[in-house]
Amino acid sequence: MTSIETVLREHKIICKRAYDVVEQKGMDYARYQHKNGDTLANISNSKNWGIVDTVCQGLLVRLGDKFSRLISLTKNPKEQAKVKNEKVSDTIEDMINYLIYLKIKYEEERK
Repeated sequence: MTSIETVLREHKIICKRAYDVVEQKGMDYARYQHKNGDTLANISNSKNWGIVDTVCQGLLVRLGDKFSRLISLTKNPKEQAKVKNEKVSDTIEDMINYLIYLKIKYEEERK
């Protein structure tokens, strides 16, 4: 069993780590655009390149890739990933950030 206290504690820790990743690496993907106020410019690339119709679709593709990785990495938890420095927790934190970007971009696209 998992108590609400455990859930809330883990939620706070995981979300803080996800937040820290954005804070530390946020501008690395689109430095010029970040300096001009568009921190999520790189998220729009797949739409701008004509690969998908909307930014949200591009984010859903990225999330699909993360889900595939999680499925693969959690199928046998005792098996080590080939990429040693990227853990399951890193993928989960990436997904949290992509979901936040999805919400932001979805609201922008609706306006």
